[in-house]
Amino acid sequence: QSPLDARTIARLGAATARVMGPRGGKLLAVRDTRESGPWIEQQLARGVAYEGGQLVSAGILPTPAGAFLVASEGFDGALVISASHNAFPDNGIKVLNADGEKVSPGLEAELQSRVADNSWEISETLAPVVEKRNFSDNYCAHVSRVLEDCDFVPPLRLAVDCANGAMWEVAPKVLRQLGFNVVTMNANPDGRNINANCGSTHSEDLQEFVKDRHCQLGIAFDGDGDRAILVDHQGLVVDGDAMLFICARFLQSRAKLPQSAVVATVMSNIGLELALRVEGVALHRCQVGDRQVRDAMVERDIVLGGEQSGHLIFSDFLPTGDGLLTALSIINVVCQTGQNLVDLRSGLEVYPQVLVNVPVRIKPDLSSEPNLADVVQSAERVLGSNGRVLVRYSGTEPLLRVMIEGKDLETVQQLAESIATRARQLLG
Repeated sequence: QSPLDARTIARLGAATARVMGPRGGKLLAVRDTRESGPWIEQQLARGVAYEGGQLVSAGILPTPAGAFLVASEGFDGALVISASHNAFPDNGIKVLNADGEKVSPGLEAELQSRVADNSWEISETLAPVVEKRNFSDNYCAHVSRVLEDCDFVPPLRLAVDCANGAMWEVAPKVLRQLGFNVVTMNANPDGRNINANCGSTHSEDLQEFVKDRHCQLGIAFDGDGDRAILVDHQGLVVDGDAMLFICARFLQSRAKLPQSAVVATVMSNIGLELALRVEGVALHRCQVGDRQVRDAMVERDIVLGGEQSGHLIFSDFLPTGDGLLTALSIINVVCQTGQNLVDLRSGLEVYPQVLVNVPVRIKPDLSSEPNLADVVQSAERVLGSNGRVLVRYSGTEPLLRVMIEGKDLETVQQLAESIATRARQLLG
């Protein structure tokens, strides 16, 4: 269905080939397990061939593997075919540059303009043969380096939810090669069961699985493998904020955290900010999105950043999020400290958070609404340094999002509703 139809996909392949290298360049394709993946890959190959370029398929691999391989194997760019944590009918295409990073907004605009230009057309009879290459071992060896400083790797029992997605082969393979006892679930993709009530957005089964199988740790990936959520031995979720805290504190204790700082988004809990402050680590916030996290890390020369969703970036290894790399980084801390996840996150107090969505008919600049600013500032004064108020519009819906965090849930709820009530009066 449009816009993910044969003509548009082929034109995107051609546009990417044109801007990425001489005579189309050499592009890498990786995909997740959705049944539409091979067809999309073939349409992209038509476009790349139209520009005289070459598309090499690495088959089913996680998105971060594409980011690693495009740089390490000398490709001019990569086309990653995935819809991340969405259900199987959806799919999408992510364009990476030669350094393995998402292309810039400027280059995105150039690609979009080229695709929309109807002065050129690709013949439907063009059917190039896609070269297939196996790069799996290269990626596995790279992420395994996370544990190279461990003198002793205990035989931990790990539960791994592969979400029937792109991590279904490589994650268990790497973990077993490193000496761990791995039990898997949702590791039988059929093209249609990716993310189906499993993976990082549906951790309930993994939480019970960890307890039933007496595992020390559980790992849940999303469909394309660029993020992960962990579960401790008690069956409790360890989200991106907690993982960021564990890794930052560990690196800081070993003088391996440049600038003594990390990057998180505006949605990360204030408890993370306060807990890191105790460890001498500053938290710099940015807008939601992995690109925003990456840009803020580069700007401030910071090596660690991430989102509450479990999308963490370790820039010493990759310029993008990687669920397996994240899990291995936490396991590395477990191995080197001898502590379990419960102990490692014990210094993090997660504050109550309330989110109220207010339907709005207009979206004026919030700074131009003094009557709303007054009630926001009043809430900020009540919370002081032990709370946080975030009021912003949804980027995709006619909603104003009111998010408040603080130590006392009842107070937080009252303040959130006071702001929401004023917003309804002014904007609803």
